[in-house]
Amino acid sequence: MAAEKNFENRVKKWLESIGVYPLDTADDKMDVPPCGYWEKRWGGGYSKKGLPDMHIVVNGFNIDAELKASDGRPSELQKHNVAQINKSGSIAMVLYPEGFEQFKLIVKGVKECNGHIAELNVLKNAHSSSKCNILTV
Repeated sequence: MAAEKNFENRVKKWLESIGVYPLDTADDKMDVPPCGYWEKRWGGGYSKKGLPDMHIVVNGFNIDAELKASDGRPSELQKHNVAQINKSGSIAMVLYPEGFEQFKLIVKGVKECNGHIAELNVLKNAHSSSKCNILTV
């Protein structure tokens, strides 16, 4: 379990280095301009069983990662949920330390893709109502 926690900490540290911070990070604690957030999902009754460990949003895109140590194996439910997330058009993966460099390339690619932002903002503004309340700051 220590190997998985160490890997998780590496992922979090790298995400923060490119501007993807924990959801509740104060502005004065951000070393680089923010481009997204991450949240850790906790098992043991805190979140739905089998959801990936981390929910990451970069530049408006969702990425979910089930983190495993090199010798770790996902459960059948975890594999099912990752597949279902991918079928929905989002990005989900089981991430091992050996795939960390590939993960970085995916996240960097999403971070650098700015073409969708204006279109998403138009949709958010056009479709916000009391029954579909898209909060903006």
